[in-house]
Amino acid sequence: MQLGHRSVLIGAAAILLLSGCDFSSPWGSNSGGSEYGATSVSGNTGTGSGTGKTGGGSTTPVGGVGGEGSTRGTDDTVIASSSTPLLSVAVGTSQTVSVTFNSSDGLSTTGFGISDSLATLPAGWKGPTVFTCPLVATGSGCVLNLTYTPTAADAGTVTLNYIYIDNAGLSKVPGGTITISYQAIAANNVVAAASPSGQVNAAVGAGTQSVSVTFTTDTGNATLDDPASNLSVDLTGLPPGWSSAAPSFACALVMAGNGCQLVLQYAPTASGSGVLTLNYGYMDDTGASRTGTIQIPYSTTGADTVAATTSPAGQITAAIKGGSQAVAVTFDTDDGKAASQFFVTTALGSLPAGWKSASGSFQCASVSTGNGCQLMLTYAPTALANGTLTLNYAYTDNAGVAQTGTLNLPYEGTTNDNVTATPAPTGQINAVVGMGTQTVVVGFTTDDGRLATDLQITDDLATLPAGWTSSATPFACATLSSGSGCQLTLTYNPPLRAAGTLTLDYSYKNNAGQTKTGSLAIPYRALTNDTIAGTPAPSASLAVLTGSSTPVTVTFATDDTNPATALTITSGLTALPAGWRSSSTTFSCATISDGTVCQLPLTYAPTVVGSGTLTLGFSYTNDAGFAKTGTVSILYRANSDDTIAAAVNPSPAVASVVAAVPVGVTVTFATSDGAPAGPLSASLAALPSGWTAVPSSSSFTCPTVSNGTACQLDLSYLPTVTGSGSFQLSYSYVNNDGTPETGAATVSYTANP
Repeated sequence: MQLGHRSVLIGAAAILLLSGCDFSSPWGSNSGGSEYGATSVSGNTGTGSGTGKTGGGSTTPVGGVGGEGSTRGTDDTVIASSSTPLLSVAVGTSQTVSVTFNSSDGLSTTGFGISDSLATLPAGWKGPTVFTCPLVATGSGCVLNLTYTPTAADAGTVTLNYIYIDNAGLSKVPGGTITISYQAIAANNVVAAASPSGQVNAAVGAGTQSVSVTFTTDTGNATLDDPASNLSVDLTGLPPGWSSAAPSFACALVMAGNGCQLVLQYAPTASGSGVLTLNYGYMDDTGASRTGTIQIPYSTTGADTVAATTSPAGQITAAIKGGSQAVAVTFDTDDGKAASQFFVTTALGSLPAGWKSASGSFQCASVSTGNGCQLMLTYAPTALANGTLTLNYAYTDNAGVAQTGTLNLPYEGTTNDNVTATPAPTGQINAVVGMGTQTVVVGFTTDDGRLATDLQITDDLATLPAGWTSSATPFACATLSSGSGCQLTLTYNPPLRAAGTLTLDYSYKNNAGQTKTGSLAIPYRALTNDTIAGTPAPSASLAVLTGSSTPVTVTFATDDTNPATALTITSGLTALPAGWRSSSTTFSCATISDGTVCQLPLTYAPTVVGSGTLTLGFSYTNDAGFAKTGTVSILYRANSDDTIAAAVNPSPAVASVVAAVPVGVTVTFATSDGAPAGPLSASLAALPSGWTAVPSSSSFTCPTVSNGTACQLDLSYLPTVTGSGSFQLSYSYVNNDGTPETGAATVSYTANP
């Protein structure tokens, strides 16, 4: 059966978990990590209860440019671990795998759940339809149990995506991924092979022929398969001439290379031929009782008899549709004395399909050792078949007695097949740096399901590309055909972003016994979980004069220079704050940080004084394929190039010397356009005679000056002599755009008698 491969991605949809959601829902804190839904399944289920505690202090990150609030807690992660990295289950049996979820720092995370439904697991897998845990921490007991009960040979991966809220209260969507590789393998069969192979020949009274029967499992994969057990062979009732040291034979365990070997002796006392059939029973690696059979053809001869030997010896094999095997059958006497009138009685023109003889009959006038009585046959099958070619012959022995003999020659038509290597999953292998391991199972099978042997990886599996490791170094399979008996497990855990092709070269002997080679190329790519940031230029904080125009460019780039895709401004460009405008109503970039520039042009041209923060929201797909969002904030302020003027009241100031009554004078400061300016300061240390500040002071200041803000200097005029005049009241200030300026007010006065 050709091995099927599939993988499933659990969690195509991301679910945003917020602390304010309805915790009576399946995602809420009332869930105990148990399953729920319409589907009823058997087997163990995950539990989400636990007593995780937090401890220690909390950190307070600084708010962002746009005034974002700070978070408390730690930005931790949830780590998933499987009870087995590769699940290998025999067809018809069942096994449970447990996935344990813990926080990276032992502190509690909340709102944990497997994204989407678990109801779409691959064939043979069962579990809860939904799995959540209200709290995940060390020892919290957040464990998901899945059961695999395959009904046919298979291999693939189960990928689980999960989401959660970390200890800092930040929603992690996506949160993490764990991949479980699995395979369903056929049960082991016990096969027996005799040595020497082919027909066993022994002369009557000429000693003992030893025959070894070796029992092994047909997959021979000691790493993945359990051995067969309790093998037993009933040796009672052996044909005449056959014997064993014990009436029965048993092995507790049977697997490739474990030395389960039965030794038989063949010492015939009379001429004859036949087939020894050995029946055996055993328990396969699934615990099922099984039986098997091996047949050993044999022939006995008496003194001065003709025996037949073949070259090559043993079973004759040839590939169908073009393959051909020449077979030389040599006839000799067992004692070197001559026999005569030898001829083959089997009709050589009517041999089994695929067999041919150069002539329709064969005879030799005499037969003795080395006299060249040899029959040439050719086996060139056109279809897959096996059987035994029986050649009967007759002769007259050295004593003049007519005799007969038989040669049983087993044969099989094979295929000139090839071994193919199939990875699971197929296609390009993608892994995210720092986010777990991707498992790849490479299955080796023949393209026609027939047996091949001696497969081995010829590359050094200890020197694979960075991030790749092998389950075995070196790797070999004694036999393989269809199914999952010959599999190499690779893992990819990249240390940094990379792309390339892993090439595995291998050699083997195909079903026709030909040595062949093959190669498997696995393209791979290591991705990064990068983020995009927007950088405003000329600055993230602008101060602009009203009536002017300032271009602003926002450049988007990834934090690690690796690419991201599909960036789009999601906050819109049609309703920007006053003074801001964009040349287009939408903005997007297909790629970012791969050599292309992604820049959003904006213009700030304020007409009135004001300030605020422009916040742009955007979405994108990062290098790892995760959907993400971000914001960029620009602080702005619109200033004016205003001036401050001073108004004196009354002007001039008139006072009487004789009356000795002071006159109050006010100097009021205001901006030219009502926009704020300041601070303002004036020196009062050199006022003319008769003038004083109220209250008395040598200086005057105002922190802010505008039309709506009172900035007034109070003076008092009390002359002692008559006359008139004026003086300049000088002042300095900083205008609305931050430029230092100066001004002066003229104060006039008259002193009457």
